[in-house]
Amino acid sequence: MVIRTASLNTANNVDVSKLNSAINTYLGEQIVNLIHMQSCQSTNMECMRLAQHGAVVIADQQIAGRGRRGRQWHSPANENIYCSIGIKKKIPANLLGLISLQTGVSIAQVLEELSIPDISLKWPNDILFKGKKLGGILIEAQALSPDEFFLVIGFGLNINLNHKDEESIDQPAASLSMTGKGPFPRATLLVSLIGRILQAVNGFSQHSVAALIDRFERFDILRGEEVKVVTSKQSMHATYLGIEPNGHVRVQTAQGEQSFAAAEISLRQVVHVTD
Repeated sequence: MVIRTASLNTANNVDVSKLNSAINTYLGEQIVNLIHMQSCQSTNMECMRLAQHGAVVIADQQIAGRGRRGRQWHSPANENIYCSIGIKKKIPANLLGLISLQTGVSIAQVLEELSIPDISLKWPNDILFKGKKLGGILIEAQALSPDEFFLVIGFGLNINLNHKDEESIDQPAASLSMTGKGPFPRATLLVSLIGRILQAVNGFSQHSVAALIDRFERFDILRGEEVKVVTSKQSMHATYLGIEPNGHVRVQTAQGEQSFAAAEISLRQVVHVTD
């Protein structure tokens, strides 16, 4: 087991050795190789470079954090969680789109168990508090064989956002400090989040699909809502119908029911403003 640490003089310091031990205790086995970086381009990039099952990269700051479709992920130092987990997994390629949903459900369940209200999920990768973005997920996959992949499961979660940080984000944002609960030490949260995600993703199979979709629906903020579907060629209004067994989203459009993969569209909730 290799652990790289950086000395930090912050109130939200992470003792990496204790954190590594706590995660492995949570899992009941020695699986995690925790790598702590004071700063990096992105934790996903570092985790993909390592290509090691059980590697977990956490950073105090990302200078080139990424979200879905190449969007920038705002990553101020020592305030939030930036984490990526490496997993080698045998899984049918057509089920890869469900890994983001499994990760989102795992995070939502951990937050719900902390008695944080109004947690919801937005397909395919957003974690919300009272409809505002609390966190996000970025899954990247490298094929090792037709049915085996190295997965990098990246997630970010806002713990503390000041007004300046909020203004740097291009959509309504939230942080755990706004929930009225807490405090939320990063190390404590990381043990629960990493442990839950590793258990859920390692245990996920085609037999888990129906149960996962049921769990996702409980947190799904878009269910039955009017949405705007934006593709590379057009945008259209539709009614959101839910998630298909391959992780695609299903919507009702003027042309009938259609389904889309996450890579094909951006999905936005339509908000009607009334006087």
